[in-house]
Amino acid sequence: MEKNICIIGFGEMGKRHAKDMHEHSNGKVKTVAVCEQDKQRYQQGCEWLGYVPERFTSVAEMLDKVKPDGAIIASPNNTHWDVLRHFEDRNIPLIIEKPLDSTFDKLLKIVDFAKSYSAPIMVHHVMRYTPIVKKAKELISNGVIGELCSFRFCLNGGGGHMHNFRRNKKSGGGQMLEKATHDLDIMLHLMESSPKKVVSICKQQVFGGDKDDQLCCYNCDENDNCNMRTQKGNSQTEGTKDIHMSNDLCVYARSADIADNELCLIELENGTFGSQSNNFFISGYYSRIYEIMGKLGVMKICFNRLPYEAEKTYQGTIEIFPRFGGQYQRFEFNYNKRIHYNGSPGVSEHFNDLMYNKTKKVHSPVDEAFAAEMIAIAAYKSNDLGEYVTIKDILPDSLKESFSRIFDKKNMT
Repeated sequence: MEKNICIIGFGEMGKRHAKDMHEHSNGKVKTVAVCEQDKQRYQQGCEWLGYVPERFTSVAEMLDKVKPDGAIIASPNNTHWDVLRHFEDRNIPLIIEKPLDSTFDKLLKIVDFAKSYSAPIMVHHVMRYTPIVKKAKELISNGVIGELCSFRFCLNGGGGHMHNFRRNKKSGGGQMLEKATHDLDIMLHLMESSPKKVVSICKQQVFGGDKDDQLCCYNCDENDNCNMRTQKGNSQTEGTKDIHMSNDLCVYARSADIADNELCLIELENGTFGSQSNNFFISGYYSRIYEIMGKLGVMKICFNRLPYEAEKTYQGTIEIFPRFGGQYQRFEFNYNKRIHYNGSPGVSEHFNDLMYNKTKKVHSPVDEAFAAEMIAIAAYKSNDLGEYVTIKDILPDSLKESFSRIFDKKNMT
């Protein structure tokens, strides 16, 4: 039996979800409706997708008319809670794009909503579903590097995300919340512990400036001399993620107010500790490297081949360096030219299982996503205060006790 889904937000990720769900289910899952305010974005998304879902501009109207078997919330970060509230009293399996939302208050509302919602909600932490992360989890669980002690997670890349809503703290939440939450989620997933306290330094060193907030690259007089320019219409080329003109916004605008260079030290409840750093102005170079130190050795996860070359971005490695001169191990991964390290097939398969009631277990639940995002919330608070922030101190009383036990195996079902 075929399943019909609807998608809220038909831009960068919304259109990809639609295509992934259709292709990875061999056509058994089809997007029959989308809620998208921008007509041009909708039309371009349909062209990219290859068929035409019905368009709505009201979430409630769409859900009442279509009555889908599943739904995906892929609208901009700061709209997730406003969309999710329309699902109250509906028994519809959901995917929510990460992060859950862009502000602490809305994150709390989503956590509270998820506790009483009758259908499964999975957060699109797609990296959990990648073969490379699954293998890392397996190796750690098998004790290859022994008892875990510490970690170093590092992400370096260009400023592509600064051309859209993510450049602004109010709408995007900041890169530690918006982009690095991928890494923070995997950190907690592999270390199997909630975060305890955080200290950070977050600075805006390159982007932002005095340009008009409505300025786009294609109509800028300085386009020819700007190394951050984009080309109008390049979104129609194969493999491009973004398809609407808001992704041509100037990175040097007044409203571009988020940090572009961030470092965070983190202590977890189980006593392990480490760092997360991310930089978003190193154009022409990309690296995502995790190192996990155990009592028996070190695991190094390199998500792309270094030095950076375009044809190597779809290959990654895991290396095991034993402490006592044991056997060195190396595992290689090819992502089949899919973004997110070939994690989309796993996401689609899992959501399909949830819709068909083949499983009720959610592998990327709301509470674990919330734990990762609380690192970012605490990091920005720490940066403002210039001191350590204990996460429980900023949580409401109703969450203080349960937060520290989110990753306890005895509580995982």
